[in-house]
Amino acid sequence: MKNLFIALLFTVFLANSVLAFQNNDVKDGHDVLEKMYEMYKDKWYKQLVFTQKTTFYGAAGEVARTQIWHEAMNLPGNLAIKFDEKDSNNGILFKEGQQYGFANGILIQQADRVHDLLVLGYDVYHQSPEETGKQLTSNGYDLSKLYMDEWEGRSVYVVGTAEIDSTKPQFWVDVERLVFVRNFTIGRQNTIQEVQFNKYEPLGEGWISPEVVFKANGMLGLLEEYSEIAIPDSLNLDIFDPDKFAITSWE
Repeated sequence: MKNLFIALLFTVFLANSVLAFQNNDVKDGHDVLEKMYEMYKDKWYKQLVFTQKTTFYGAAGEVARTQIWHEAMNLPGNLAIKFDEKDSNNGILFKEGQQYGFANGILIQQADRVHDLLVLGYDVYHQSPEETGKQLTSNGYDLSKLYMDEWEGRSVYVVGTAEIDSTKPQFWVDVERLVFVRNFTIGRQNTIQEVQFNKYEPLGEGWISPEVVFKANGMLGLLEEYSEIAIPDSLNLDIFDPDKFAITSWE
């Protein structure tokens, strides 16, 4: 029993020592982004396709509706979403800091937008940490502030605040895998918006989170579930052209 107690103490000491080393090694959010980039540089997949079951929830937590989205990425900076069918002319396109919305083949929206989930989940591995830092700073994240925490039993870096405070924009990164797992941002009427990237599994030489959860003030609002996940050998890049998006078939 005494030997078991000593072994447990040593395990706790070792874990705390590793955590302390990681904390000393990483001073701020810039260091975290650098680590993420260096871990998967020239390894992380550049293109990705998947089918997404999108479930919308009402104020009482009930399922309001579901919809199938078909999505494709060309990294960094390009995400195409087609609603219902792969050859649909309805959808959303994110391209190099712009968001485009299409309905019945007509462009109905264009706006500046840095899609922080695209940046943190994917682009970070394909562009310089300086560029990623600039994009995230423009979205309100304070990269000078950081603390260590735990999420789902795993150590995480929390960037954007120096202490527990869900009212500050922040993103959480798994210390070992160096993948984005959670963020908090402030939405309309000061609602606290939370996104979780869950159930990570290996994909190529990188990772994929096939479940994405969106909450507002702690209430579930949207659930994304991925299937038919693949790294394509080729992808028609016209899908990412705003002038061709609506008329370009998915495959």
